[in-house]
Amino acid sequence: MANFGVCFSITNNTGATLGFMRADLEGATYDGPVSIPSKAQPTLVHLNDSNFTEEVSVTVYFLASVGGRLRQYAWYGSYSVVGSNAAAGPGITNCSGANDQPITINVFIDANTPGWTDWPSDEPRITKDLKAQLSS
Repeated sequence: MANFGVCFSITNNTGATLGFMRADLEGATYDGPVSIPSKAQPTLVHLNDSNFTEEVSVTVYFLASVGGRLRQYAWYGSYSVVGSNAAAGPGITNCSGANDQPITINVFIDANTPGWTDWPSDEPRITKDLKAQLSS
């Protein structure tokens, strides 16, 4: 059976562990680690399509202390049978093709990656902004 989930392959080079905060999920469940160590090799964060739906939309949030400041990182990804795959967020290096199942989004993040958000922040705005990037 098809898996319409979303996989983030995150390479963390920040010098700090990224701690999972939460995920905004539509059609998926979080099946990833609670932390991502800074180790220069990818860590897979899988968002499972447990109901075998034909459309999945997710935003994942991680928190880290980098450069003496608490920062939040958010990445958005989606897969749709009737549409196309999509991804947005800081440090995305590439995304699998329009028909790949599940979609795989490669992320490389370090202390110089743009787009970090100071924490605490206006979290609903982040999800809205990431989705707006895809439509522009």
